[in-house]
Amino acid sequence: MTSVAKVALLSLSVPRALSYVVPEALVDRVHQGALVIVPVQTRLVPGVVVALEAEERPSHALKAIHAVVEPQALHPHQLDLARWIAAEYHAPLGRCCALMIPPGLTPRTTWSYALAEDAPPIAEDASLEARILRVLRARGPLTEAQLARHLRALAGWQQALRRLIQRRLVVRTATTQPPAGSTRRTTLVQLALGDATLELVLERLSADTRLRAATRARRAAALRYLRTQGGMAWADWLIAETGLTRGDLAWLVEKNYVVLGDAERWRDPLADVDYVPRAAPALTPDQHRAWETIAAALEAGAQANFLLRGVTGSGKTELYLRAAEACVRRGKSAIVLVPEISLTPQTARRFLERFPGQVALIHSRLKPGERFDTWRRIRAGQLPIVVGARSALFAPLANLGLIVIDEEHDSAYKHSAAPFYDARRVALHYATLTSATVIFGSATPSLEAWHWARQGRLQLIELPNRVRAHAQRLAGQAARLGVQPAAQPEGGAVCYQPLPEVHVVDMREELRSGNLSPFSRALAEALRETLHRDEQAILFLNRRGEASAVLCRDCGYAARCPNDDVPFTVHLEHGGDARLLRCHHCNATAPLPTRCPACGSTRFRFIGMGTQRLEQLVLEHFPNARPVRWDRDTMGKYGADFLLQRFVRRQANVLIGTQMIAKGLDLPLVTLVGVVLADVGLFLPDFRAAERVFSLIEQVAGRAGRSLLPGRVIVQTYNPQHPAIAFARAHDVQGFARYELAQRHALNLPPFVRLVRFECADKAAARAQQRCVQLARQLRALLPPEAIIGPAPAYFMRQHGRYRWQVMARTSSPRILLEQLALPQGCVADVDPLNLL
Repeated sequence: MTSVAKVALLSLSVPRALSYVVPEALVDRVHQGALVIVPVQTRLVPGVVVALEAEERPSHALKAIHAVVEPQALHPHQLDLARWIAAEYHAPLGRCCALMIPPGLTPRTTWSYALAEDAPPIAEDASLEARILRVLRARGPLTEAQLARHLRALAGWQQALRRLIQRRLVVRTATTQPPAGSTRRTTLVQLALGDATLELVLERLSADTRLRAATRARRAAALRYLRTQGGMAWADWLIAETGLTRGDLAWLVEKNYVVLGDAERWRDPLADVDYVPRAAPALTPDQHRAWETIAAALEAGAQANFLLRGVTGSGKTELYLRAAEACVRRGKSAIVLVPEISLTPQTARRFLERFPGQVALIHSRLKPGERFDTWRRIRAGQLPIVVGARSALFAPLANLGLIVIDEEHDSAYKHSAAPFYDARRVALHYATLTSATVIFGSATPSLEAWHWARQGRLQLIELPNRVRAHAQRLAGQAARLGVQPAAQPEGGAVCYQPLPEVHVVDMREELRSGNLSPFSRALAEALRETLHRDEQAILFLNRRGEASAVLCRDCGYAARCPNDDVPFTVHLEHGGDARLLRCHHCNATAPLPTRCPACGSTRFRFIGMGTQRLEQLVLEHFPNARPVRWDRDTMGKYGADFLLQRFVRRQANVLIGTQMIAKGLDLPLVTLVGVVLADVGLFLPDFRAAERVFSLIEQVAGRAGRSLLPGRVIVQTYNPQHPAIAFARAHDVQGFARYELAQRHALNLPPFVRLVRFECADKAAARAQQRCVQLARQLRALLPPEAIIGPAPAYFMRQHGRYRWQVMARTSSPRILLEQLALPQGCVADVDPLNLL
């Protein structure tokens, strides 16, 4: 009998698993879920074994598995989840398995080049071919990267290499290189002295006048540091903490005071996070009622799904912590998802305070080595609690008991590339596979979550009151920050605080009264008062850059991105000394024009305002303002934790930002939130536009008055009558949900039906249109006419140099629909799309 493995390829979009023979030498290491290397044509590629079969005699010649990287890379329930994602979202199984493999685990595949065995003598001339042959003769087989290092100064060497391969003078073979995340080993220093002996050595060292005083001090400090660390420390830490030199370390070894060893060292992204372990606070009556419901489900061990709808500052995170604690106590593990990478430091710190040494952090911006080591520690059971962004859902936890999706309304939980999975739907299915409990938490639940709660798929739990603080914490916080709360709590352990009052300013009236500033009179006065009281403010504007577009005043020409056919955004660069045009779709840049390319005019005007311009205006109009800007530009440069800590430590008093600042931040001194322009995104041709704007306003308003001091919110808009604005003004989350659900039901839109968006893209506009029309014909043969929307050009008709057409289909079962379709080349299917643009 021959063992045959079905292998799903991770890096190629092959729709089905391929069959490979399992060599006798690898039979004991190849299991379902194994990460292997297999040949595909002339290449070696990674894949996951998804099935094993025993065949007496394979019907046709099969290639053999080349190598086993990891015998059990995926748990059985992870493999089941990957199969479900592949079927539900019409994606190759290998791509879905790749979601669960850390980047540092997979070996890198490359080409190796060597002289052919029957190659003739090499000519001694200066041609590129001869020089390449001489390098290979002198160095032996070389990888593509190694060859490039020797030949990079020679223009056209790649073409010459291809000619040599065609002439069969050079042989190219596929090979693998060690993965980027291989284990790291470093020097460990161990103290070789007991306490009594150490004291004698320190006395002798201090009295040894043959050594310079600085040398004696360094060596003594190193010995004392080792004692404080339990007699053991990494060599680089010892050197950094005590100023020890390599010569000093060699002297300590020579004297037999210390012993050097070699040990594996984890790369931990949380190693430098400062935190103080904290005990759990007493629950409020609202929290206690909610916790009783959640605790009963965890105790029963049966699968359960909850929608925890709590106003901002109501204490949802404490319930997440309690649920995680209950899981860990029962020997189970927990996943806690947050929508933005920028929120992971704050959330991870909260969990580290309660579970020191038991928390893992996962997101896509970690280094490959950090992700690799974190993955191994999770799989080994060392870290039972995983905090992270969307990708943390696929951590290799063996005994999953809890999945928390905080700020579940956020569109960041939808993957924007194939496979186009929605982490919320995936979490619900994952929980059924593992009998885990799911908690969706939000102050402004998505309409899908409200609908699922109405259907009974989620059990609704409410936290209707905002917790100002527990009395003890409130007093300590006031003393630490040097402020006096507006009112002290009277008796009891908890002080409640109402949601901040929302004042809506009609900017049309401001214009009529002659105010051309982006700050209404109400917002300007409120900001002056806030800064005068030495409090903090947030200014929210969901638009980056200095200006949204640059126009010629004479002919109306607008500078547009050549790849995406959208207006360039004006950005300030180099500390504000220079301006640059940047595309927010492909990140292409261009210099700011000095003359209009259409008419030659030198008169330009900037249209619209972004966070960079808002920061400038704050500095111009408010002399005592110390603004910090938090958007994608500054986060990429400084990091989220740096920006957050700068504001928390009161080095800044005005936080200016985009939607990143609307989510989950707990800032006790923020007493004013100003929404500079609430209309951004309100009238996009997307049925979810109003829901997004409502959630953003309500969420950013929730940053004000969360603890010590009362807050207020000022919303500036040109459309104060719009339902999204009106309901946000009253903090009426349920009212907005009822209104918007009624609109969706009347129009037969999600969540009452599921939607599949098909996009056809091509460098030629006519081909993109033709394929989309062809696909629409297939849909009309399967669905009634009213279920099909389009075909039509996408709102952003060109992206990355490719023209885009789209057609959408309403259906109750996307999986069945997709199984009946043959997608044309260049077309992709996005199930349950959150972006229709």
